[in-house]
Amino acid sequence: MPVAEVIYYLNEKTNAAYKPSSPKTKELIRARAREGFTLEDFKAVIDLKAAEWLEDPVMCKYLRPETLFGSKFEAYRNQKSWKKELTEEDFDLDE
Repeated sequence: MPVAEVIYYLNEKTNAAYKPSSPKTKELIRARAREGFTLEDFKAVIDLKAAEWLEDPVMCKYLRPETLFGSKFEAYRNQKSWKKELTEEDFDLDE
């Protein structure tokens, strides 16, 4: 698993400066890789949680390797996107 690529992607999406050389970060990523998760899985979790938490003043602090790549990784990976697709019915254009 390209640990550096995962961390660089996280940093890019969250405007952070995590180091891929951190032993704890490397172990978290390698543990998820041993469970069968791929680089695409890591990017999907980063994208999903960044979209959900980046602008939230309470949750943005959790956009870190310890949270994203820890024990809830599989749940995050299988989470459906929370963004609602807007339809015409969402707008009252007759007012």
